[in-house]
Amino acid sequence: MAGEQGRQLPRLALLRELTDQHVLGRLLDGSALTRAEIAARTGISKPTISESVRRLVEGGLLEEAGQQTGRRGPSGTYVRVRRAAASALAVSVGPDGVRVERYDVTGEPVGHVERAVQVPTDAEQLAPVLTSAVRDALAGPGGPVGSIAVSVAGPVDQATGRLVALPDSPFVLGELAPVELLAPLVDVTPQVDNDVNWAALAEHHEGAARDLEEFFFVYLGPGIGAASVGGGVVRHGAGGLAGELAHVLTTGPDGRSTRLLAGLAAEGLLVPGSSALDVDRILAALAGAPDDDGLATRLARAVAGALASVTALLNPRAVVLGGPWGLAPGFDAAVRVELDALAVVPTELRRSALGDAAPLAGARVAAVRRLQEGLRAPSAETGEQKSGPSDVSAARPALPTGTVSDPPIVLTSQ
Repeated sequence: MAGEQGRQLPRLALLRELTDQHVLGRLLDGSALTRAEIAARTGISKPTISESVRRLVEGGLLEEAGQQTGRRGPSGTYVRVRRAAASALAVSVGPDGVRVERYDVTGEPVGHVERAVQVPTDAEQLAPVLTSAVRDALAGPGGPVGSIAVSVAGPVDQATGRLVALPDSPFVLGELAPVELLAPLVDVTPQVDNDVNWAALAEHHEGAARDLEEFFFVYLGPGIGAASVGGGVVRHGAGGLAGELAHVLTTGPDGRSTRLLAGLAAEGLLVPGSSALDVDRILAALAGAPDDDGLATRLARAVAGALASVTALLNPRAVVLGGPWGLAPGFDAAVRVELDALAVVPTELRRSALGDAAPLAGARVAAVRRLQEGLRAPSAETGEQKSGPSDVSAARPALPTGTVSDPPIVLTSQ
């Protein structure tokens, strides 16, 4: 008899956990529902839902939100997710500065911090700016931090979360280590990735590639970056360096084969003394500056040449162009003409829908999703639902490997 009871206890804990997940799943979008409404939408009995709501209220994850009015019979009490139960941080580190956004458990913003940075910079100069911005964000409004996603303008080693030092980096010189820098400030392990990978995630979830599982995202700005998405997941490569479009061969200004960045450098398009592209000069050429003598056409041909190699190898459903000069008026049409002449397999070309906001948007999608999953995750010791902010902020998820293209942040039960 005792043995049978012992076997039943884990089953009961599992049922409670699943019920709590259903309840949270119905409320994490910020809505307020009565117990009866939750029962109707989940197909779970009202007494079972009432017990789940009681546990979640006691655990600090839900709160009461007023009485139901305007109907006959007994009125119900609305419940909703307690927004201050936990929070998520999305961090963007790039030439436009360090930006930190804080979100509540439903994904609504509750705080913003921004810092300017010198460009180009190095890891030693950038580190105190990053830590200061995050520290100030943590001092602002919001519940305990349950997740952090960091977008960095440069290739990231997926095993360590460190920025990989490249000799021609237009932004950060040296190996910036966000995980190590932020460890003394928070009790969660940051999820760190390249800004272009985060941008691709954002385009996939709420931008130009919402209907695509296979696409190639290209960023054309002071630096050149790309992300290859297959099956809804970003391909990082063995060392996190997949998508380095700047080093793909194309046709240079002299008609010979050259790397894309080298060809643009031969056109005199680098900022003097830097590896960064002169975006203002490029935009002027694409706008038809009279002294550019066909430079706009050569730019389109150079980009199309690199993309022709990529599309032949990866066969994406589409290429999405982003970045300051990738979105210049008419540039996508010029690239399309050149790409149609070069590509072995015809490939659709689209414009980014999110622009400069894409990297931070991608980090936000991942950070809020991880926060919500942390709230719903079972306790390692008891197998029961986590029941409070202290449990969330104590969670230390492992660094991600190939998880950039996570599902949408609002979790719902079917």
